[in-house]
Amino acid sequence: MKYFLVLLTIFLFANCSQEEKHTFTLQGRIQNPVRNYIILNQENDIERKESIVIDTLFLDESGKFKSDFNTAPHFYSLVINEDEVVPLILDKGQIVTIEIRSSGKKVTGSNDTDLFMEYEKFRAASLERLVKTIRKEIAVESATEHPDPIKIDSLGKLEISNYDLHLAELNSFIKEKMGTSIALYPTSIRWKGEENLKFYDSIVSNFEKAHSNLSVSKALREKVTRLQQTSVGGIAPDIEMNTKDGDIVSLYSINKRYTLVEFWASWCGPCRRESAVLKNLYSKYNNKGFEIYGISLDTNKKQWLGALEKDKRTWTNVSTLEGFKTPAAYTYAVTALPMSYLIDSDGKIIAKDIHGEELEKLVDELMRD
Repeated sequence: MKYFLVLLTIFLFANCSQEEKHTFTLQGRIQNPVRNYIILNQENDIERKESIVIDTLFLDESGKFKSDFNTAPHFYSLVINEDEVVPLILDKGQIVTIEIRSSGKKVTGSNDTDLFMEYEKFRAASLERLVKTIRKEIAVESATEHPDPIKIDSLGKLEISNYDLHLAELNSFIKEKMGTSIALYPTSIRWKGEENLKFYDSIVSNFEKAHSNLSVSKALREKVTRLQQTSVGGIAPDIEMNTKDGDIVSLYSINKRYTLVEFWASWCGPCRRESAVLKNLYSKYNNKGFEIYGISLDTNKKQWLGALEKDKRTWTNVSTLEGFKTPAAYTYAVTALPMSYLIDSDGKIIAKDIHGEELEKLVDELMRD
């Protein structure tokens, strides 16, 4: 009987220890809070910007808080108020302290969060150096009394090519520093490029080995799968969306010799500057079997329609006015604009993400066949 009681005691102690072992702990202090609580969200879908509320953490009179969580390692955000959100990459065993003061914020106890913040700092600097400086030059030239269209066009091409260089720098950062940290997940929103598929597949495979049971692993693998399915040689998924008049037009219903599937938006400078190229190709080859299926990622109908009229985009134009939450954008793994896919009459993708002179040259060659 004593032997049974000893075993029962050991079992109960072990079971209680397991229940008391938390995945991670959040603690800290908010100086002069605007409300007496903060909210922890789990960022479930970074592309469609979908999150779920995990918990509400209440502050004591001095603004302090502490809470233990048994939820899975993931990408989280701590909503301090409407103007302040703290991104957190939380893994097992972490005790994370967040201090929000008038002088700034400080997060300690999470190497993964530190790595993500280092990535974000690097990303911002790279974007400023390679892309935003060009955009500023375009804005300055466009604001002059007599803008030089040749200079603007040249700068526009440089902006697009520099953005690819920017993404290449981000990939180098990932390769050198990310390893299998959960901080890899939020970087996936900027993954693109045929030449990078093997790299993405490799880093996700390593991540899956380290985090086999996490939903983050499934999300990363699914992202790679979408990139592979919409790569050159793949079959373009069908799309059904509304025109400005409310008519549903599917991509497959067009069935021309070649169709350019163009993702764009009225607020996208490079997209708008591409209009002249598209108008020229459409005018030359539409009656010979060339079509454009324009998918706007606008959220404002007036701005969308205004851009259609100003740029004289007379081909098939559709939109759900959901921005990057547009289902087709998710299916085609579109997270940056402009993005295009050239498909043949069988729906096979024969070119991807080509613009300007490169696009004109390819369509010219195809239509001569």
